[in-house]
Amino acid sequence: MTDIIKTARKTNLDTTLLRTLVAISDCGGFSEAAQALHLTQSAVSHHVRRLEEQLGNTFFETQGRRRRLTESGELFLWYARQILALNDEAFDKIGQHRGVAKEIRLGVSEYFAQDCLPVMLASLSLEQEGIRIIPQLGRSTVLQHKLNDGQLDMVIAVDIPEISRPNALEGVRVADRRLSWVGGQHSLLESCDEIPLVAFSPPCILRDLQINRLKHSQLQWRIVYEARDLGDLLAAIKAGLGVSALPFIPSQYGLASAVNLQQLPALPDVRISIKTGATVEFNQLEWLIQLIRRCWSLPEQIAESMPC
Repeated sequence: MTDIIKTARKTNLDTTLLRTLVAISDCGGFSEAAQALHLTQSAVSHHVRRLEEQLGNTFFETQGRRRRLTESGELFLWYARQILALNDEAFDKIGQHRGVAKEIRLGVSEYFAQDCLPVMLASLSLEQEGIRIIPQLGRSTVLQHKLNDGQLDMVIAVDIPEISRPNALEGVRVADRRLSWVGGQHSLLESCDEIPLVAFSPPCILRDLQINRLKHSQLQWRIVYEARDLGDLLAAIKAGLGVSALPFIPSQYGLASAVNLQQLPALPDVRISIKTGATVEFNQLEWLIQLIRRCWSLPEQIAESMPC
């Protein structure tokens, strides 16, 4: 009975935290490790704190502007390298022969579900065996909350660089895209006393941006249609109900640039970012980040080559 209690009290070390510690040592600091792991510096610091709490030791001390390993930190770093070496060796020699499948819960902004996601999933099947992507579509704001809560491993999100949002995770930049006002093929605004706006129901960062820009320009506007999803939004715009700001080439979806653009305020570019959770092993996701970057430009290149 005593042996069972002793076994139950043992603590399992998280290899994700160990890899972060090794990265800090190999890269020369917290910020350098964060950049190499494509995590935020706060996430790296959080990993270290969790290790220190588990082991009841302080691993870093401040020396000038830098933090260096304590004696306990140096000793534990040696153990961390041994544990990771055995972990990786076991996975390489046994895991692949058992056909161990890795599931990655990937959140994708609805704006890119129809063009970029199919290309990426098709390329994935050719490049990696034993990897299963579980895509989840949604609004960037909602997906990032799920990422923070550990319900997703990675998110392809829309951000607006000029607007800082509290508690928003930093991400790996994939591309910047022009945000354009679009409407149906015969959208006319000159006869409107107020701008008819088609937008997603909240929460939506692009909805908030459009409303703020219209208010700042002192234009009269009203939301004529609140869409549930991207298909709903596009159908309302094509039907001529109103205009909206979207981060892709209008012709891809049978839309046109809104007529009389001088009536509408200028819009910033948006950034497409890949964000990973704080508890995800980056070495298992790095290849996916590179795949997304390679695939991202393909739909846009195809659209640009099509006759208008």
